[in-house]
Order: sequence, then C-alpha cells, then structure tokens
Amino acid sequence: MDPRKTTLTLAVLTVLFLGLAVVFFRTPARPERIFQAALVPSDALAIVPDTIRISAGRLVSSGGDASGLQCYACHDKKSPPKIVYDANHHVVLPKEHRDLIYSMRNCAECHPANDPVKLEYDADNNVILPKAHLRLGEMAHGSVLRNEDCYTCHDPNQLDQLHTAEGTRLTLDNATLLCAGCHGTTYRDWQAGAHGRRSGYWDQSRGELLRQGCTSCHDPHAPVFTPLIPMPGPHALHARN
Repeated sequence: MDPRKTTLTLAVLTVLFLGLAVVFFRTPARPERIFQAALVPSDALAIVPDTIRISAGRLVSSGGDASGLQCYACHDKKSPPKIVYDANHHVVLPKEHRDLIYSMRNCAECHPANDPVKLEYDADNNVILPKAHLRLGEMAHGSVLRNEDCYTCHDPNQLDQLHTAEGTRLTLDNATLLCAGCHGTTYRDWQAGAHGRRSGYWDQSRGELLRQGCTSCHDPHAPVFTPLIPMPGPHALHARN
C-alpha cells in the first residue's frame, strides 16, 4: 500500500474526529438544544406518559366533563340507594351502573386481534356477555367479599364523596388516600416512586413531578388486572427428537 495514501487517510480522519470533538464540547448537554440544532421540535420525540384509564377523580380535577358523575341528578339526597345482593352476596349492580365494570373490560386483552370478538347487544344497546364471562360484570374488589359493599367506600349520605373506615370524607380526586387505608405498604411504595406511574421532571427545579393516583390504573370496582395468557416456553413449539 502506498505510504502517502495511508498518511492522507489518517490525516483526514484526524481532522474529522477533531471537528466532532469540538462540536461535542461546545454543545450543552441538554436534549432540547440538541433537537433544535438538528431542526427537530423539542417535543417531537416526547412520549406522552398516560395511564390505561381516566378515573373519575382525574376527570373532575382536570376540569373535564363530569356531568355523568352528578349522582343527585337521578338520586334523592334524602333517600340513599338500597344495595341489592344475589344469593352469593355479590352486589347486583343497577342496569344504569353496569358500565362501571364493563368500562375496564377489554376483550383484546385475551382474544387475538386477528380473530376479533363479535359482540352482541340487547334492545337497549347493552353488551350481552357470554355465560362464561358473566363474572366479569360483577363487583370484584377483595378476595373474601370484604369490599363487596358500595358503602364501604362511598358515603351513603353524600354519594359524590368517599369515606374512610374512620369516617373521614374524601372527594373523588383524593381516592388514593382511601386506598391507603387498606393498602398501606403499596401506598408507601407509591409515595417513594416504586409503584404506579410517575411523569414530569426528576429535577423539580425545572418542572413539576406528577404522580397518577391508584384509580388511574386500577378500576376501584374491579382492581385486579385481567391475567395475560402466557406464551409457550422456549422450544415448546418444536419438540426435540
């Protein structure tokens, strides 16, 4: 190989790397400056950290349309609703409130997208659940029916408020404090950032740190997530000879 070509190649590479080093040290270590230098909007690569559901409390606190949460648009303040139970002491939800449970049930969690579920509806346009899925439409908070009572959490004398076991009243946007009454360990993890969804800024001098409450992920009427069907283990589809 010609020594002159080798020398020229090394000289070009040296100049190139020196130029990159100058650019690197002169560019502040801030992502937004780098994006602007590359003519990319600072929010173009941002990921919106949202949760799987919008809770009633979050809807109220954000100023959204909470007209559907006006309990006393239908109920009489002087006559708290009577809770009806079935033979197994499960709450029988009024027809008007079945969406409290259905709203969190996503068929695609278990049924594949290439074989979509064909839903059937009754005369009132309500989904008809198959017999195998009837339990999905029931209250399911607590494994030993301790919370199968609307008034364990809701205040019977003020339906648009919650109450703790000690009787402290809470608004819907403070539901996390209600959850803490039974789930203290999880609540401490949530406070420390080891449980739940955080967004915003770690460096709070640059912006606010946001914590999503319990009901932004968990449906309070059926908080357990639907189990996922596990995929086959390694080589399970290809038996060895």
